[in-house]
Amino acid sequence: MKLSLLDLPWWGLVLVTLGLTHVTIAAVTIFLHRHQAHRALDLHPAISHFFRFWLWLTTGMVTREWAAIHRKHHAECETSEDPHSPQFHGI
Repeated sequence: MKLSLLDLPWWGLVLVTLGLTHVTIAAVTIFLHRHQAHRALDLHPAISHFFRFWLWLTTGMVTREWAAIHRKHHAECETSEDPHSPQFHGI
């Protein structure tokens, strides 16, 4: 019995892709946004390390950089210093 992603039917690949994407979105929302940037949530170190590794593996995001940019976004919201402002930097 061969075990590989290529042996899955097309809908299996779609489900795997959606599942992996969901884990990445949860890591950004729970770990980067709530835990790192706002310190609104305490996570067990094992979960924190899993999320950090997952994000590095799938996106290459550096946790410190993401949290710093997000904090600056909240501090300078809708000004020329806001790194995410579509009014000054476009979409």
